[in-house]
Amino acid sequence: MSAPDRTKAPAVSTFSDITLKDETVETLSTGTDLHLIDAGDQDLVRLTLLWDGGTLDATRQSLPLFVTEGMREGTLHTSGESIADALDFAGARLSSRVTEHHTGFELMAISRKLPALLPILREMIMEPAFEPSTVAFWARNAAGALATKMAKVSYHASQAVTRAIKGAGHPASQVETPESILATDRSDVLLTHSRFIGPGRLHAYLGGKLDGDIIDEVRAFLESLPVSAVESPIVIVPDSPEPPQRIDIKVDGAVQSAVMMAMPAIPRSHPDYIALRLAIIALGGYFSSRLMTNIREEKGLTYGINSCLLGSFEGSQVRIGAQCDRANVEQVIDETKAEITRLWTDPLSADELRRLQLNAWTSLASTTDSPFTVADYYIVRLEVGTDADYFGRQLREIAALTPARIADVARRYLDPALLTVAVAG
Repeated sequence: MSAPDRTKAPAVSTFSDITLKDETVETLSTGTDLHLIDAGDQDLVRLTLLWDGGTLDATRQSLPLFVTEGMREGTLHTSGESIADALDFAGARLSSRVTEHHTGFELMAISRKLPALLPILREMIMEPAFEPSTVAFWARNAAGALATKMAKVSYHASQAVTRAIKGAGHPASQVETPESILATDRSDVLLTHSRFIGPGRLHAYLGGKLDGDIIDEVRAFLESLPVSAVESPIVIVPDSPEPPQRIDIKVDGAVQSAVMMAMPAIPRSHPDYIALRLAIIALGGYFSSRLMTNIREEKGLTYGINSCLLGSFEGSQVRIGAQCDRANVEQVIDETKAEITRLWTDPLSADELRRLQLNAWTSLASTTDSPFTVADYYIVRLEVGTDADYFGRQLREIAALTPARIADVARRYLDPALLTVAVAG
């Protein structure tokens, strides 16, 4: 066998067809939506349970995670050790899933062993013990984790930008402290559980190699969970951006500085949203992007810099972040603003466009890798509110993309003058 010629780049094929497996949705007698994604050839299934109510709907952002982790640590009848042993014996994995407006679990298990785990899961949901010692344990863990984050310059820059883009009074801008977390007691956790897990609307996603027996078992399990017809705890507070500003935060002992820049953006429902997202990927969303090429590769000002478009029910924003030596901060800011302007005036070359399209196609293709990545796509639709044709619209936008289209959306929606810049260091 001859050795490959390392002096020549390998051929790159285009994506001829990317299709997303359809889900089947049943509305059960309790009002729960059961999403079924039947795919794959492994005898594995994953059950995801999400209740309305998340970090932005709780009295404190840490409480939903306290609820899900505390539910795993014992019920009124079964110890946390016994729950862990049952999961280990079945080769199953149970993890928390907490987002801005949803709280729940993901249970991955071998198909034939899932039915035996459902009664344990029901007990955790309906009869958690939330022992004071367990609550105190998780409070210490969470307080320690937050204290570690607060020692990082990136944390302070990100928090400052969040307050500026969301507004000082927004739920996302409310910052906890290690001391406030340590003050959490059992009553706080019980109240959050009763608001979110007990009466809230439940969304269930079952993905994997499904058969009628597994679906029937899960359906019966879900219909055994009482669901009260109460108002959803989700409250959407629209972003209230402050005027563009420069924010400097002194962090004692910092070796580097974190630079975080952000501006408000068009909502996900806007017809130009996907094209703008592609423009932001071209700006700084992958290794060969313009920010990485200029600021990292050519000038060596930072090890990495990235940009992204974040869309939620509250609003959308463009974020650009990097860490660098304090001496390089102003140049990083200036070069970033220059690269934004260059997207208007210097359209992507044919090579840049091709790399951008391949990167975007690859990202979409990864969504179809397994029944679990497909389920994740449908779960994200719930969490951020994308429409049923969002996947198809992405494919069509990528295929029709031109340098002129990128320049046009950049010119209309990306303005360096609108950037709020936070520097922590």
